[in-house]
Amino acid sequence: MSIVIYTYHNPYSLKENQELWNEIVNCPYFCVSQTLVNGLKTLYGKDFQIGRVTTVKNLTDAVYKYWTGTACAVKQHTDIDNIISTASERCGLNANEVENIRKSFLFNRDEVFNSITTVTLPKVEEQPAEPKPAEELSAEEILVSIGWLTREQLNECTTLAKERNVPLDMILTEKEYLPFDRIASYLKKKYGCDVVSKAQIKVDKSMLKMLPDDIVEKKQIVVMSMEGSKLGVAMVNPNDKFTIREVSLSTGRALNVYCIPYAEYDKYLKEYFIQKKSDQTVKETERIIQSIEEESSQFANEESLWAQVEKELQDASGNVAKFVYKIITDAIDAKASDIHIEPRIGYYVVRTRSDGILKKVLDIPGSIEQAVITRFKVLARMNIAEHRRPQDGTFSIKYNDRMYDFRINTLPVSGKEKVVIRILAPAVSLKASGNKMVIPGAEESDVQKIHDMVQCPNGIILTSGPTGSGKTTTLYTILKSLNNEDVNITTIEDPIEIKLEGINQSQVNPKADITFASCMRAILRQDPDIILIGEIRDFETLEVAISAALTGHLVLSTVHTNSAAATVTRLIEMGAKDYLVSSTLTGVIAQRLVRRLCDKCKEEYIPTEEEVKHITTNPELQQKLMKTKLYRKKGCKECGYLGFTGRLGIYEIMPITREIKKLIAQGAHDIEIEEAAVAAGMKKIKKM
Repeated sequence: MSIVIYTYHNPYSLKENQELWNEIVNCPYFCVSQTLVNGLKTLYGKDFQIGRVTTVKNLTDAVYKYWTGTACAVKQHTDIDNIISTASERCGLNANEVENIRKSFLFNRDEVFNSITTVTLPKVEEQPAEPKPAEELSAEEILVSIGWLTREQLNECTTLAKERNVPLDMILTEKEYLPFDRIASYLKKKYGCDVVSKAQIKVDKSMLKMLPDDIVEKKQIVVMSMEGSKLGVAMVNPNDKFTIREVSLSTGRALNVYCIPYAEYDKYLKEYFIQKKSDQTVKETERIIQSIEEESSQFANEESLWAQVEKELQDASGNVAKFVYKIITDAIDAKASDIHIEPRIGYYVVRTRSDGILKKVLDIPGSIEQAVITRFKVLARMNIAEHRRPQDGTFSIKYNDRMYDFRINTLPVSGKEKVVIRILAPAVSLKASGNKMVIPGAEESDVQKIHDMVQCPNGIILTSGPTGSGKTTTLYTILKSLNNEDVNITTIEDPIEIKLEGINQSQVNPKADITFASCMRAILRQDPDIILIGEIRDFETLEVAISAALTGHLVLSTVHTNSAAATVTRLIEMGAKDYLVSSTLTGVIAQRLVRRLCDKCKEEYIPTEEEVKHITTNPELQQKLMKTKLYRKKGCKECGYLGFTGRLGIYEIMPITREIKKLIAQGAHDIEIEEAAVAAGMKKIKKM
């Protein structure tokens, strides 16, 4: 026997499409998966050669007759597995040979589909379909027949499901066409088994080890729990007999199979990987904590605590030092901006802020909390005996061949101390191309406005926004673009957050009576061209900044306000005269940080009418947006199934025009100033 086989991109879908199946049966060319070809090669050996093209009926008849001596046409691809079992004795195959053949059929299907040849089938003219009896309707058609969906809705969802290669129920959920109970009814009709939701599945630690991660993700299967001697599993496609057989063989247990809607499985998958990663961290943390507790048992009194501290100072490789280092490095790996160590009743909790969101990381038992807090104080050279007053400090560590700076603050709360550590951005995070500013998230027109503002030889340029909105990073980006041999740039900061080559950076030190105001007076005698003040927080600092601007210096600084226009009001409230603000203020940059969609998994979609109403009130723009493909989060392993990686800035750029100067001098309200700025081309940060 000599056979040549052409491959079809997805033979597993044939049984779902009777029309296509009939077309293929009558086609002179038949297509099967490459995995089947590999299995046939194994069974036929030398008899399998390139030479002839056959139909599906001829092929299956020949294969079955060769094995069993009886002609039989295979009507479903899944029957191939039955053929293997039936023919194993006839072919004289041992158990290992049969298992190897089965594996060639079952594994690597996704990879195979991307590399095999696709045969274009002849187009069949559509014929008017005769009405089917209700008992013969597909599960999808029943949704229309009982009035749960319109024909248009079903067609729309079916098209989207094919385009995105996701099950129909996922689209029905996204579109909110059907509630969960109706989707469950549809899936039960389709697959003939009970349907479960994410709420019915708990991520059990003992179950996480049952299957490899790639099987859980690729085969879309959830291990639920033990049900007597059987293993309960939920699958997006419960008809996938190959995966069921493989899971049963790998776990050594019979399975009770349920269906889980794709949207519910997606929720589970996120929790699955988060839990699995958390378990690994917890195990390592518990090991370190146990070692610390064993060490700490010898230090039962206050006097002994000092001995422990002394030991930690001498030995940075101790368990407490390792534990603190792990907290810090884990936060860096998670791209966190802050670490919060907060007291609870009987223990401490560690939380990190990533992309603006606080997330709990671990618990610190009460038995070691003092040692951990003390270690942080030692790193920052703070007074370890002081528990009643707030303290500030800084420290640096090297990690992955990069130096990281940290600002630490302690605050007495409920008889204990809360510690917050700010992770300061390394200089390499600043983006610049030569002297051109590169501000992530800003449009080219906004960057041009900022460039025009900083070209002024004097004046005050302010960035505004809440804490953690990236104000300082924007200022440093501007400084980096202005930094050259022709200018003298000096900064006053508390602390120095980013160290830049070629810039004179001074740090405020209240203990040495070096304040923003006193340092500013000294800097003015250093012949500066450009001055950066970390923050204008009082009238004294503002007064010196205005004086510097009036005497021909360009001053950059930050201020905490909610909008660009409100910055003007804030300066006047601090005590500055309106005419002085009018004459010295050059521009204001108000900004916020928003989460960036993960580039690996973000997906396109067309926004609904309700969604575009939140974006704009302009009817023309609304209609345009409803025809525009936007992106939304999905979640993948790369982003921890959050759907976001990093953040982008959004900006209000308000150059102080002649019209705005007049309004400021007249004592106008910030609403009037904002209206004038918008009329001049400023884009507002939408306030929800």
